[in-house]
Amino acid sequence: MQEVLDTLESECSSVPCNNEDKEEMMYDLKQANNSISSWKAHQLRSVHQAEAKSSVLAQLDSKSVFLVQDWAMKYMPRKFREAQSDWFAKRGLPWHITVAIRRSTESNQFESLTFVHVFQNCAQDSAAVVSIMQNCLTLLKKKMPELEKAYYKQDNAGCYHSGYTIVSAKRVGDVAGVDVVRNDFSDPQGGKGICDRKAANIKGGVGRFLNEGHDVTNALELKAAIESGQETTGVEASYVAIKASSTPNIKWDGISLLNNFEYEANGIRAWRAFNVGPGKLIPWSQFGEVSDLPEELEIVDQPSQNLISNPSFRGVTHRHVTKMPTQGLKAADKVTSGTDKDNESEQAALLFPCPEEGCVKSYTQFSSLQTHLDTGKHKRRPEHETLYDKAKRMYASKLTDHSGSVHTVQLHCEESPEQTQCFSLPPMGWALKKITKKTRFTEKQNDFLKQQFEIGEQCGRKADPNDVSKLMRSARDEFGGRRFKLDEVLTPQQVSSFFSRLAAQKRLATCGTYCGDAAEEAIVEDQRVAQLETCQSNICTYVMREVSLQHPIVTSFGHNICDLVRKNKLKSLNVEMLRRVCSELEIDVTGVAQRRKSPYISRLNQLVNGCRCSI
Repeated sequence: MQEVLDTLESECSSVPCNNEDKEEMMYDLKQANNSISSWKAHQLRSVHQAEAKSSVLAQLDSKSVFLVQDWAMKYMPRKFREAQSDWFAKRGLPWHITVAIRRSTESNQFESLTFVHVFQNCAQDSAAVVSIMQNCLTLLKKKMPELEKAYYKQDNAGCYHSGYTIVSAKRVGDVAGVDVVRNDFSDPQGGKGICDRKAANIKGGVGRFLNEGHDVTNALELKAAIESGQETTGVEASYVAIKASSTPNIKWDGISLLNNFEYEANGIRAWRAFNVGPGKLIPWSQFGEVSDLPEELEIVDQPSQNLISNPSFRGVTHRHVTKMPTQGLKAADKVTSGTDKDNESEQAALLFPCPEEGCVKSYTQFSSLQTHLDTGKHKRRPEHETLYDKAKRMYASKLTDHSGSVHTVQLHCEESPEQTQCFSLPPMGWALKKITKKTRFTEKQNDFLKQQFEIGEQCGRKADPNDVSKLMRSARDEFGGRRFKLDEVLTPQQVSSFFSRLAAQKRLATCGTYCGDAAEEAIVEDQRVAQLETCQSNICTYVMREVSLQHPIVTSFGHNICDLVRKNKLKSLNVEMLRRVCSELEIDVTGVAQRRKSPYISRLNQLVNGCRCSI
């Protein structure tokens, strides 16, 4: 791949074109090269971090539990018969999912228990997460008195991957009487997990509950809907009220680069990638004292207790626990888990291939696929392997197996620079997360972004960050030159963050006098009324927008013609730029023979006179 990228770079640099087009081409090539490298690093990190889950599942027993946590997407309230007025200004119901997995002593199979915490209103912050962790461990200790160890796996949301949550997890375990051993995090955008699959099953059952004629408009009704269907076997739902509490600020430099944490007596040992190196021990004294944990969750409505007891799981009822299905697992594994000489036609005939990228396992039953995704281990095989690579692997395996006596011979030979460059490996740690330094925007960049944001506010169509990023590359000054150098062009993510800060400042300036929950309810009600009024006038606004000139009149070069006419600054543009502006705005300039500015300026003035800003 590196050879291909180098070839592309050399070909682009030798293309016969002007310097401006060549710079544009090289900039695109550099951006694509960075994107490919980032994607490769992400793929490697995702596969490597998945090994943490496999290592925990391998050492699970009846006295330990593996907890996977995630916030589900907020549930939008729905009614069985819903008027159009009920569709606007909905506020989602937050709900949190915790899946506890353990290995049964009798059957040596994995069993799962899902805790669902439903809130009417809740800030999804570290305090809420710590309270949920304490509640889950307390309930598990009551159901499983023999429980001794707990392992956590979470995603990279800020409420999980923060110093307060990571440090408090150990104290939560001490309060519940359970030793918290590890806390592992998946790579960002690392794919769906068991919590997402549980949430999908639950939402399917809630949808059927709605079709039976019920409404789901608050947290209590959502809890009843969750407990109503067969999809919630092994699910324990609680309607919870939580009080807002402040969390102490635990300063931990570089915590975003750390993904694996192990709790020891002297401190927390952290790794940037799972099982790579000895890790770094951070003593407990560095975090100060985490005084008190957040207040315990107030369980408003307990889970339903009309369930049949299960003698195989002490203290837990049958409805609460689900044995992982194993039917068809051996038959499928015979095809997909064998040697490298598996029959590809047999694999293709199986109905349910693993959706994980790179995994070659397939199954005849969906339940076996679910088992593989929840507690199985992915089998990855390269799409293509050269004979040279295969020979090196076989040679290395024979050396490690000591199958034959091989004498060590050290060759001293001089390699040419071309050979050294061709077979050189990337530097160690190339796939680890990099520390990106935040760059301060220049005054020119700030002015341009504010101008585009204001244009979007005036015309009613918000500026798209992707379009603004492309516009920065093509924007021209009054002399026809580039307004921004290519290294000054911002990415869509940077533009989106800047627009978000501007929008937040505008909201604070608009409703700065409101505070608290009552103010939030008032704002929501005002938004609902405003949306109703907007719907009534949408048709008229749309027709006027389509048949009239759009204010402000903006070119692809970043020039606001209305603003230039109002300030009488069209004369600052040269003749060539005026001609290009008129051509883009479809103004007829075929009769202009002299290279003078006045004919173009007069036609642009006539155009602006028809804009609604002049009317």
